[in-house]
Amino acid sequence: MASSSVKRMVVRYRGNVQGVGFRMTAVAQSRGLAVHGFVMNEPNGDVLMDVEGSQEDLDTLIQRIKIQMEDRIDDAIIDQRDPLNRSDGFTIRY
Repeated sequence: MASSSVKRMVVRYRGNVQGVGFRMTAVAQSRGLAVHGFVMNEPNGDVLMDVEGSQEDLDTLIQRIKIQMEDRIDDAIIDQRDPLNRSDGFTIRY
């Protein structure tokens, strides 16, 4: 993936998103997509996802998570950031 096509999004999910398999669902939904980054629980009860890849793959991942976890998500705050050009896969961070 050319670095100019790499985008990065930091998404903060709010709602009943901890203790419900949200992070595992995010990792499962990332399979088959060329995305890199992590998903983690925040002390305030939110889930934070920091992910980069092509705009298409990022949009696909966010949509997949929305469909799978729609009953749990009250809000998703999406912030565009400068890419870090990670290549270590997409994982759960503890």
